[in-house]
Amino acid sequence: MKVMVLGGSGYIGTRLVAMLREAGHQVVAASSRAQPGEGRLRLDTRDGPALALALNGCDAVVNAVAGDAGSIATGARLLAAAAGAAGVPRLVHLSTMSVYGAVEGRVDEATGPGPVLGWYDRAKREAEQHLVTYLAGGGMAVVLRPGCVWGPDCELWVGRIGRWLRAGRLGDLGAAGDGWSNLVHVNDVCVAAMRSLEVPLARGECRAFNLAAPDSPRWNEYFTDLALEIGATPVRRLSPRQLTLDAKVAGPVLHVMRKLLRKAGRGAGSLPDPVTPGLLGVWQRHLHLDSRAASESLHMDWTPYPVALQEAAAWFLQAEGPAPARSRPLPAAS
Repeated sequence: MKVMVLGGSGYIGTRLVAMLREAGHQVVAASSRAQPGEGRLRLDTRDGPALALALNGCDAVVNAVAGDAGSIATGARLLAAAAGAAGVPRLVHLSTMSVYGAVEGRVDEATGPGPVLGWYDRAKREAEQHLVTYLAGGGMAVVLRPGCVWGPDCELWVGRIGRWLRAGRLGDLGAAGDGWSNLVHVNDVCVAAMRSLEVPLARGECRAFNLAAPDSPRWNEYFTDLALEIGATPVRRLSPRQLTLDAKVAGPVLHVMRKLLRKAGRGAGSLPDPVTPGLLGVWQRHLHLDSRAASESLHMDWTPYPVALQEAAAWFLQAEGPAPARSRPLPAAS
């Protein structure tokens, strides 16, 4: 099968391309940052004519594009039209649990969306809606809605969280960290995408699947477990006031400073990672993805949480080095 992976140089896309090739598929990894070469194509997904030309002869396309709202929403609209024009039979679209918005409780694929929380879930909702054009022409589509994708090489849910734990900016958050993490290993997302290429569908049919490991913990448990694995102990108990100050006062300042450094052509790695107000919402929201449909229809064998945790911690320690020794207070004088 000839498969094009859009966003093929991203975190999920890079691993998916490798796994598809290992399974014997002919794969084209396309992205705006790709270095052209065998099996790689530099392509702006917001260039409709170029996209339609590149898709000619493909049996399927996987949309793993990330980025800003335009790349997500406008890119999906142009992809739906281009895939239809090129006669691509199947489209696999990587969406997100964020499309459910402010909904809480156990959420399956039939759950209606709640209030929009920000630009990201709005763009992702629009992207899913744009598939209607492709389906109307007889195309077949699978929409994958993963939770928080993690594992080795994951800066988003491992790298920066580990650094926050080491700096004492993260720990046991009490009620503010009691939400479900909905963690899903990056390999499991890639397996789901591969099996979506073969799941039976009728022409014009679209199926959606939530992706979250059934044993994924609450955020407080994950923070404590990761801290123990990387030596970021003792684990601090943070008050809501500390979190709010970090996210709403320090966070915006750090964000602006990082942007200025990048514009000046300097790396921002020396600055601490900013905590955002959006993350505070994620950590306390009681949205629990129901992934039974993926388990049954895609025959998922989820990576166990302890295995994924060890892999993530091993990568973090290799990337960041061992935990620095913490000074101990002198004993009180007798």
